[in-house]
Amino acid sequence: MSDSELDIFLNRSVVQMCTFRMAERLFGVDILDVKEVNENVNITPIYHAPPDVCGYINIRGQILLVVNLHESFGLEQQRKTEQITGGKIVVFKQSVDEPFGILVDEVCDVVPIDPKRIVDRRSSSGETLESRETRRIRDETVIGVYPLEKELLLILNARRILGKGVKQGEAV
Repeated sequence: MSDSELDIFLNRSVVQMCTFRMAERLFGVDILDVKEVNENVNITPIYHAPPDVCGYINIRGQILLVVNLHESFGLEQQRKTEQITGGKIVVFKQSVDEPFGILVDEVCDVVPIDPKRIVDRRSSSGETLESRETRRIRDETVIGVYPLEKELLLILNARRILGKGVKQGEAV
């Protein structure tokens, strides 16, 4: 999102978030950016691709890149990428970026949030050399944290996932 798009997002009275889990954490993206959610999709691997690129999927004749945010964010995966069949994919609209989806562990609910309650979660405390790249990707992709009744919801900027999730300078 550009600054003006982020301002529009933050100034809406209610934003519906499509939520999903990765490594037991709850994430969400604006439902207006989501085209569809697919389950039981077979992913064709791309050999020699960066670790955060799972491969391609074919949905009704359209070929989509699938990004693995587990790798980008340094999260544990339930299954190895090479063994992924029947994965759950959140597919984004073309208005977000070129056609792509993200691999998630579990698709949850649509949750309404008040954007004024989003907390900026960026902090550099406890940073190690190994985590700098992961932290940079998270800081550019995560808008903030939203407190729910029993847990925290990490709000992702879908427009930054593909450009920032796939490490720059690495060819696919």
